[in-house]
Amino acid sequence: MYRELGPEDHQKMLGLGPDDLPELLILLGVFDVHRGAERFSRYLENATFSRSETSASGVPYYTGEHRGTRVALSGCFGGPMAAMSAHAWCGAGVKTVVQLGWYGALQFGTDLGDVVVPRHAERQDGVSDWYLAKGILADATPQLANAIAAQLAARGIPFNEHAIYSTPALLAESRDVIADWSRHGWHGVDMETAATFAVAKHFGARRAAALLRVDDLVSEEHSIADGLHGDHRRFMRDREREVMHAVIEAVAETP
Repeated sequence: MYRELGPEDHQKMLGLGPDDLPELLILLGVFDVHRGAERFSRYLENATFSRSETSASGVPYYTGEHRGTRVALSGCFGGPMAAMSAHAWCGAGVKTVVQLGWYGALQFGTDLGDVVVPRHAERQDGVSDWYLAKGILADATPQLANAIAAQLAARGIPFNEHAIYSTPALLAESRDVIADWSRHGWHGVDMETAATFAVAKHFGARRAAALLRVDDLVSEEHSIADGLHGDHRRFMRDREREVMHAVIEAVAETP
């Protein structure tokens, strides 16, 4: 039933008309989706909060712009929430989706705030199977990922482009599981990217991700159980703003 909804149906869910669609959807993977999205909305110009009053879904989001590019921003936690937002916006007609948020490092040599622009995400999220057949990669659009990498390089932000692993169960990660993921060569782990890539690919939308390293799961530095404080927190706030602007400018320059 819901899979057969058309663009007008999805636009109604979002409380938008066809002329109101943004050029870019940013999905922000964070634990506190409301406060996180509100914080990132401050990095946009003319940001406003919206929630459809005519739809039971009530998908909440911010709209704003950066240097003339119209952006929608929505917080999400985990694959199902990311997929719900990506499906609604792509179904409505949005052509470009970028996943922002955090990742845990699975390889030595990363620092707090380093970025991964993954070329694909291992589909262990539990959602992507509903959008892509087995064996099909949940991958980024090469030209868009290249443009984001170039913007990060121009800003002097360290980044990596290796593949990541998307998991559905953050707190179920044991040291043995993490060691196995590391041995298999995954650069990091997150919860949303595989689902976001799969949904966007299903709809034929451009897609990429730019995730900031928070915890190092190999050295166990910067554990999420301890949180970030003082200079580390201030550094990450500056870095997330830089990365978000780099992403939007990359989208604007990529046909």
